[in-house]
Formats: sequence, C-alpha cells, structure tokens
Amino acid sequence: MVVVLGVLLVPASSALPHKVAPVGKASAPLCHGRARRLRPGRVSFSFSCGESEDVTGFVVRANRTLHSVYDPSYAFGCERSTSRSFDCGDIHSGAGSEGSGVALVSEPLCHRGAHLVLRVTPTLNFEEQSPTPFTLKGPC
Repeated sequence: MVVVLGVLLVPASSALPHKVAPVGKASAPLCHGRARRLRPGRVSFSFSCGESEDVTGFVVRANRTLHSVYDPSYAFGCERSTSRSFDCGDIHSGAGSEGSGVALVSEPLCHRGAHLVLRVTPTLNFEEQSPTPFTLKGPC
C-alpha cells in the first residue's frame, strides 16, 4: 500500500472479512481507514464504513496504554473504558459516514517488535450490533 508521513496505511482488503449473510439479508459493510503520526505521541486516525452508513460511535483499542483519545471535529465524545481502550459516542445525532480521532500514546511508537496497533469497532446507525472490528496499523 502507501506509506504517508511514516504511517502504514491498511488497505480495505486487509480488514477482517465479514461472515456471509443468510439469503435475503444484507451483509455488513466493510470498514476501512488510515492512521498517521501527527507529532511525537499523537496519532490521528479516520475510517469509513460506506457512504450509506452513519458512524454513530466506535471503540478504539490499542496494544499499549492510550493516555487519551479525542475527536478534533467534536462529532464524538470519548471516554476511557480501560487503560488501552476508549469508547467514543456521537455527541449530536448524525455525525456522518466517517469516524475520526486523535490518540495520545507514549513514544517510541515504532521500535522493533512494538509498533502501535489500533483496533476499531464502529457502531453504525445507532444499531446495537456493530460490524466486525478492523485494524489500523500505525504510525510506522
């Protein structure tokens, strides 16, 4: 794929596959996104699950401690769930077809064997059942 500003972008095809839907039911959308390093200790991420889907929340998990997660567009409010995860919900109805945030995490982000990995589980259209989580590798 493409490397931008030291960030490994994960192609949509690398997202985890969805289960095959029974006949007569629509399949879940395939979500994809990207992550990039803004400056030391700050990683921005964004994702989409299709033009016809409204992202109404998401959970972001990391393979290391997240100090905080916030959405600079103010569409989502994020609260700590565990030391390595944040639950972000739509502040106002209808945030749109994309989700985004900035994660604050300790450096180094890219030393051998310890690359930061973000795993996102979106909520679409205020539904309780979310699509399969997908992984954003970054920022290395």
